[in-house]
Amino acid sequence: MHRIVGLRKLLLLLAVIAVVVAIPVSNQLRFDETLESFFPKDHPDIEILHRSRGEFGGDEFVIVAWTEPKLFQHKLSEETRLETLVAKRRWQPELTSTAEERISLLASKLNTIEGVDASQSQHLVKMLDSAPKIRNVRRAMLNLFAGTLVGEDAKTTAIVLTLLPEADSSVSRAATLRNIRETVAEFESDSAVAGEPVQIHDMFRLVEEDSRTLFLASLAILAFVLLFLFHGIRWTLGTIGLVLGVVVCTRAILVVSGSELSMVGSMLNSLVTVIGVATSMHVLVHYRDLRLEREGTKNGLSPVSAAVETLNQMAAPVLWTCVTTAVGFGSLLVSQITPIRSFSLMMCLATGVIVAGSIMIFPAMLALGPRLKAPSIAPLESWLDRGLQVVCHWLERHPWKTALAFVTVTALCIPGVMRLTIETNFSRNFKESSSIIQSLRFIESRLGGVGTWEVAFDTPEQLSDEFLTDILQLTKELKSVGETSDALRVISLADVADMPPRMRGPEWMLGRMQRRFPELVEGMYNDEEHRMRIVLRSMEQQRAESRAQQISSVRSVVQGFSETHDVGETSASGMFVLMTEIIQSLLQDQLLSFLWATGGIFLCMTLAFRSIRIGIISLFPNIFPVALLLGSLGWADVPVNIGTAMISSVSMGLTVDSTIHYIFAFERARRTTTVSEALQLAHASAGRAVVFAHMALIAGFSVLTAARFIPLVYFGGLMSLSMFWGVFGDLVLLPLLLRWTTRVSSAVSPSA
Repeated sequence: MHRIVGLRKLLLLLAVIAVVVAIPVSNQLRFDETLESFFPKDHPDIEILHRSRGEFGGDEFVIVAWTEPKLFQHKLSEETRLETLVAKRRWQPELTSTAEERISLLASKLNTIEGVDASQSQHLVKMLDSAPKIRNVRRAMLNLFAGTLVGEDAKTTAIVLTLLPEADSSVSRAATLRNIRETVAEFESDSAVAGEPVQIHDMFRLVEEDSRTLFLASLAILAFVLLFLFHGIRWTLGTIGLVLGVVVCTRAILVVSGSELSMVGSMLNSLVTVIGVATSMHVLVHYRDLRLEREGTKNGLSPVSAAVETLNQMAAPVLWTCVTTAVGFGSLLVSQITPIRSFSLMMCLATGVIVAGSIMIFPAMLALGPRLKAPSIAPLESWLDRGLQVVCHWLERHPWKTALAFVTVTALCIPGVMRLTIETNFSRNFKESSSIIQSLRFIESRLGGVGTWEVAFDTPEQLSDEFLTDILQLTKELKSVGETSDALRVISLADVADMPPRMRGPEWMLGRMQRRFPELVEGMYNDEEHRMRIVLRSMEQQRAESRAQQISSVRSVVQGFSETHDVGETSASGMFVLMTEIIQSLLQDQLLSFLWATGGIFLCMTLAFRSIRIGIISLFPNIFPVALLLGSLGWADVPVNIGTAMISSVSMGLTVDSTIHYIFAFERARRTTTVSEALQLAHASAGRAVVFAHMALIAGFSVLTAARFIPLVYFGGLMSLSMFWGVFGDLVLLPLLLRWTTRVSSAVSPSA
């Protein structure tokens, strides 16, 4: 380490140059804001989605809804329902002149927005103008679009917009949606804009904005924590400089490698911050203790000597903490969700950059300057020292009582882990006060489901009455699914072909409708590819079980129908299904990643201390907070979302860092003292650093609870709790295990 410390100025200069060069490159890192980014390219439902877009055009629908008090030319009471009006044989569906003018005006404005496919827009004026002046036909058409273009209250109406693929638009999807919202807000204040494209855009927008804001917030809070604990600008600026340099360089490497930032990867900046600060905590506390221990003595250490000794003793712990952190994040590679896997690789890369950054920054931070003062004693640190001594004495006097408490708590939590459920309601990713939730409630309470998907199948080269009759039967079976689960709307060309008058058969009627509503028919039937689809609309805000059951029931109906009818290749998929499947694999992913993290950490600890015994006992203090956390979630019936799915492996990777530092401190002390004295020394030195590091981790993760994207809130809150319980694992359970398993006659020599 003498040579590294001697080169501290050069290393610092190289670090500054690397960061300066990386800054413009890092700014080019972009978000991948597509739903397809969540899945492998060869995922069956992604292939179906791409095929559907090629056969039927856009499948990204935006629903604009509002209340039009005088919608129809009919005196309505508050209790009048659309179903009642349609049932009246003498009722002629006609819009009031005011409603017709307002709907047409808004539709024309929306159709001029870049990114909107004006030819595919649907609204009541367009539908009724194209319909024949036959009372029965117009009522049937109105009934067909009930819940889509008109609500059951006969007052709520909507315009359904189809978005062009973003690649075919001259503006970004964000600009299109922003213009839609601004246009609608100017037209009607009490309105709603919703749909899967809106949800996906809002999700990425919130994540991107939160990642920037929360990164700066966590940086500021942790800078204050460092300043409060060590009373020195150098220690604060050095640590923050390390964090910023790692973030910038990691982002630059991602850009050079052609990677994009995923939704989960947005936490990169905040996580690097807390990991970097926690690493600095251990190094600074050890450096300070060395300086203060020999201050005023004949053997007092100079800053350079203290830096050399600190880096000699801390090199192995810091290296192995970074390795185990990378193992924890690396275990997420087993996930079936692409953003989580890419996040795993990003964090493994960032952890490696932290190692390189530490080598370049710490020598200068600890030894640059002739009159460098040691970090100060933190306020109330004497109270912390006394508290740690009390804990150590308690463990020595009451080991079995303490162990029994841990065993009891763990035993109570394990059944809760078995009760974990999955949250498939994608709208739960947003806070109740958000505009997207308010819009979803407005539309789904007055019109119908916002979630869109489809059933697609082959058709004969020439449509026949017999085939359309079969499809009508399939449509009825699909509608029956909505009778046993949450609302399901079904729109099929077979319904169009079955409308009155029925004198000349469905084929003739469909041809007539094709002449009157070409865009409607073309959006659901491709005569060149001989493919047809039935459009389904489901409630986004429904229970997770109902959502999954609805998809399963529809697919069961489709499979049964395809086995008994000649409809060729069939599929039931779409954006609603994809958004559900994103979450469905989370529980299995969490268990697998936890097992891989456990195995990887056991291997690392065994290699680090050259002892299977240490490898085994090091797992218990790190499994304890995970079991406590997940068990509590299970007993509290809190469903697993994309934020909680990563808790187990990430928690293991971070809490084991303090375990490593504690065991290294214990093993150093064991060379010259008894087991009991070594534990007291470890508590007094590494124990203090463990508390400081966990304070930094808790402070950093707590910032995420201020996010507007719910999975980030869950992740931040649960990680903070995990770090809190990790203190008990490292300072209570770990000393017990070391006391019981360390032989008095010999000590394990660490690989330092």
